[in-house]
Amino acid sequence: MVGTKHARGPVVVDNELGPRALRKAQRPQEILQAAFEEFVERGYTATRIEDVAARAGVTKGTIYLYFQNKEELFQDVVGKLSQPVFDENQFLEQHQHRSCNELVRLFLDTLYEHMTVNPHSREILRFLIADGRSFPTLVSTHFDQFVKPLLTMFDRILQKGVREGVFEIWAEDHISQILISPALTYAIDMLLSADNTKLPELPIYINTHYEMVMRTVRKASV
Repeated sequence: MVGTKHARGPVVVDNELGPRALRKAQRPQEILQAAFEEFVERGYTATRIEDVAARAGVTKGTIYLYFQNKEELFQDVVGKLSQPVFDENQFLEQHQHRSCNELVRLFLDTLYEHMTVNPHSREILRFLIADGRSFPTLVSTHFDQFVKPLLTMFDRILQKGVREGVFEIWAEDHISQILISPALTYAIDMLLSADNTKLPELPIYINTHYEMVMRTVRKASV
């Protein structure tokens, strides 16, 4: 008598990562965060790979599994921990029914929060100021990916105001960059100041910045 073969049931694949695999998947991000904290505390030059490893709770050799050297680690800290200020399309769609004046104010409020409150954005600005000369490609890439879209979005808000007859702006290059430069000035002052109590109060500073922009772009008849 020939034995009957029993068909096997479907093979079930567990797609969930186990604790060790999950830990391994998270490790590069943990190393980047540890490196960020070391660069903040010590500066780029004084930071050592072994300091990053100790803070991340891994061996020095583990760092080199993911990053070739300190230079690459620094570039990934800046590139991968940087965060865009806005999702341009989402912002404009979400606030499409607001007036142009309100859009300018929302833009400035969000920009200042990003530059003064968000620790990654604030400290990465410090890194680029202090060590950007040694990483010109990194600075250029950061500008293209994070700064240029910001300027383009502000320009779109201004052009919307022009189309609606609310704003008028002169045909000069870099108008958006000029008009939002006080935000960069405030962020740099924060980085340089040992005592932030000597800085202008942020809400008052933002109000002044907003009024400056409005006086510049608002039509005289509006």
